[in-house]
Amino acid sequence: MYRLLNHRFLYLIPLLLSAIFSLKAFRLKWPKPYRLYACMVILSLLTEILALAWKWELYKWGSYHFSQNNFWIYNCFLIIRFGLLSAIFNMTLYRNKLLPLITGIIFLFGILDYAFIHGPLQFNTYSMILTHACIITLCLLYFRQLLQEPGVISIQKEPLFWMALSIFFYHAVSLPFLIMLGFFNIQDYRLTVLFFPINEALNFLLCSCYLISFLWKPQYSQPL
Repeated sequence: MYRLLNHRFLYLIPLLLSAIFSLKAFRLKWPKPYRLYACMVILSLLTEILALAWKWELYKWGSYHFSQNNFWIYNCFLIIRFGLLSAIFNMTLYRNKLLPLITGIIFLFGILDYAFIHGPLQFNTYSMILTHACIITLCLLYFRQLLQEPGVISIQKEPLFWMALSIFFYHAVSLPFLIMLGFFNIQDYRLTVLFFPINEALNFLLCSCYLISFLWKPQYSQPL
């Protein structure tokens, strides 16, 4: 437990609180996109717990010692998380026939990348880049839809606004690094290490926005 007393794991505090507060989405029977969002936050917490537990203890299974590599957990989570986010945006955005097709193709590619291209034990760079780019686009479409709402909506109290804002910022900042990751590893690994503290700050900001979002409740457009 003392290992968690490190600045690298500060993001787990708002993530844990977010998962607890997200339970009200089920108790109060919020619309389906919000319940899927709550599932994503809870799954994020369980993934972090499993990934850390595997790296520290679970890789030792009885007399067998497996690899401590926990990429297979994060890579699998990447696919499931993208599927949940795609479903949320497909339900929230005005009907667009191309969105389910595009997100479905990227989701299937993620499965192929996990199973055959990079494999579960390597960083699934191709999937990360594609899903990041797609999620950024979905967030921008969502923001445009909010601006075009014919009525008035308190966006600062809208849970999905905080979700979209946080994941947009996280993915927009980290996407250029992911694109350059191979170059950094070849040229100088220290360039890759420089991103670690930035990623820690992004994770903390992301999870904090999750927490803020569940302090509010779904907002509905009011006529002018």
